[in-house]
Amino acid sequence: MFKTEWNKLVHENGMIFILFAIALIPAIYCWLYLSSMWDTYGKMDNIPVAVVNHDLSYHYRGKEIHIGKNLVSSLNKSDSLNYHDVSSHIADAGLKNGKYYMIVTIPSNFSSNATSLLGRNPKQLHIYYHISSGRNFIVSKMTAGAANAIEIKISDQVTKMYTQVLLSTISKVSKGMQTASIGNNTLATGTSRLEIGANKTIVGSHQLQSGIMSMQSSLPGNSQTIPIKKGLVGLANGATKIDTALSSEIMGLTALNKGNIFVASKLTAGAQQLSRITDKSKNASYLASPVKATTTDDAKVPNNGTGMAPFAIAIGLFVGGIAVGTMYDAYTPGKKPNSFLTWWSAKMLIVGSVGLTQATILYFIMTRVIDLTAKSNINLFLLLIVGSLTFLSIIFCLRILLGGFGTWLITIILVLQLSASSGLYPIQLTSHFASSLTPFLPMTYLIDGLRHAISLGGSIGTDLYVMFFVILLTQMLILIKFFISVRTNKFSFMNSVALKDKVKNNG
Repeated sequence: MFKTEWNKLVHENGMIFILFAIALIPAIYCWLYLSSMWDTYGKMDNIPVAVVNHDLSYHYRGKEIHIGKNLVSSLNKSDSLNYHDVSSHIADAGLKNGKYYMIVTIPSNFSSNATSLLGRNPKQLHIYYHISSGRNFIVSKMTAGAANAIEIKISDQVTKMYTQVLLSTISKVSKGMQTASIGNNTLATGTSRLEIGANKTIVGSHQLQSGIMSMQSSLPGNSQTIPIKKGLVGLANGATKIDTALSSEIMGLTALNKGNIFVASKLTAGAQQLSRITDKSKNASYLASPVKATTTDDAKVPNNGTGMAPFAIAIGLFVGGIAVGTMYDAYTPGKKPNSFLTWWSAKMLIVGSVGLTQATILYFIMTRVIDLTAKSNINLFLLLIVGSLTFLSIIFCLRILLGGFGTWLITIILVLQLSASSGLYPIQLTSHFASSLTPFLPMTYLIDGLRHAISLGGSIGTDLYVMFFVILLTQMLILIKFFISVRTNKFSFMNSVALKDKVKNNG
């Protein structure tokens, strides 16, 4: 039976060469598909973008501000996109004919509006992006990301400018507070001296009062001394009033002195705190962008092609399996089968050989031609073999059991797997219908296993168990079909056909 099937394969219109060519389909598909998009994000600097700068420079605090010019210079040095500084007329024409994918327009009041943010009439900075999503939707998403980066650059530039102004102002305030502190200390010193002088005046007043009293007591009590005594009494009363006034003044001077000392101490402390704030360019830069983000990728993918490889490989193997199922008849025997097991073995050996050839060629193309780097080449090769055999088993099971309807069903399964196997988008982003089908699709497990083999590392045991179960189930169904065909003697006519061919060859 084995010899018959292989002879038939060799002599039947070059079928063996056809099957070998079909075995190339997964490798050719993956090569063409992945090589065309292998490092698309690494080539974003090839995407042409027009920059139209209408901004006029503006004088602010003795400096000339030209944010638009600085932005254009920064974009020209950037490798995120291919920026071109052109006129509005050239930019509009380029967007229409596909020369440019986006126009960045900077208005004439850009710099002047930037200086208004701390004034009475603040104005936002307005920048205009003009895209054409209908020309290429993917590029429009890429340029949208670049637009966000441009806004961040502008915000950093404006924030840095205002931060430098504020830091400079704080520095001046610090110096003013230091000067005020010195003045208050000087005033406190003068007040203290004035207080000392007032105290000396009070002492003199007391001495004056004592002298007046002594003089009064020494004068005789006659009519000639009465006017003198009255004058002395008036003088004593005046000295008393002076003493009272000076006492009040001293109390006021004492309070003033304490207040000056307190104010001077607070001014000194405030000036010391403000003096710790520096107005260097580095400080302004860090205040403008105080947060530095560090992202750690546990399973870094070097390029777009590597990330897309699991999905592309799975599609290639399934499409290759459909081609094999279309060209090779894995049911009709070369002669009347006497044993369903021998018949099945002969047919599935050929199918398995094609699957192994597919996997081997695909592995060589992925690792040697496309230069795919995997975490585990052994796991990658094992998954290619098991995945190929899984899809071939499903395809031939449906074709052998259901005939033409099975062929139609294979197409439906392919469509479902393309949309619901989490090949492109995570299950959380797909529809409820698609996400409910995901666990029941064999391509889901091949893609998951390939992701572990290529990028994630780790075990692929669960994925292999599921695919082995699918192979076992489909092959058991094929065996049952072959068993029924032998028991019902479905190919009994082949005995007479073989006998006629033998007689014809001998005659």
